Amino acid sequence: MQKKSVKNLILRVKSSSEVVLTIPRRTTIEQGKDFVRKKVDWIKKQQDRYRSFESKKETTDFENDDIVYFLGNQYKLKVIPNEKNFIKLNNEYLELNIRKNYIENKTYISNTYDKLLREYAKKLFHELVIKYQSQMAKYRIKVPEIEIRKMKSRWGSCFWTKNKIVLNLSLIKVPLPCTEYVVVHELSHFKFQNHSKNFYNFISLFIPDWNERRRILNKEYGFVI
Repeated sequence: MQKKSVKNLILRVKSSSEVVLTIPRRTTIEQGKDFVRKKVDWIKKQQDRYRSFESKKETTDFENDDIVYFLGNQYKLKVIPNEKNFIKLNNEYLELNIRKNYIENKTYISNTYDKLLREYAKKLFHELVIKYQSQMAKYRIKVPEIEIRKMKSRWGSCFWTKNKIVLNLSLIKVPLPCTEYVVVHELSHFKFQNHSKNFYNFISLFIPDWNERRRILNKEYGFVI
């Protein structure tokens, strides 16, 4: 618990499950503790969400049988020496083919894996944006510029004044319906620059079950949208 020059009590749960409460200087410690006691259910919910996310988090050292995720499915990694770099899905395995000369170079393998994921993500995200933008064209929503980034706490962002959306590279790892939701969410910001009821009603025109898709993202994968 910490006191700062804030107007309201601010309660946060970190990804480490640590609970942080910031209170106004005029608020007593006991008032802060009482506030936390009333939020116990919410705190546990947030901690459970982060634990669920951790269970799906990749910690690969690029060794055979490490666990990786692709389009919402779990795979065992198999690193294979080859003449060129490419990814292939083979039943329970994601086969990461790496040029023979670099098969012992973990940095090269990691960078190559990232590059291959970006290539696949770029193609998939573009297809999804075109699919839903075509449905939104009558609302004067244009095809935006698409940027792919690694982001720590967001699935996407919309820069409506620049006609640009940013999508998290990690969307290539979650179920496709969830990725579709993020794309529609960001495209919808070109019509509504807020998260009002009208904004979500607009999303419902294209993805009626958007709330369930968002729930899966936020609960099982840890980011917020």
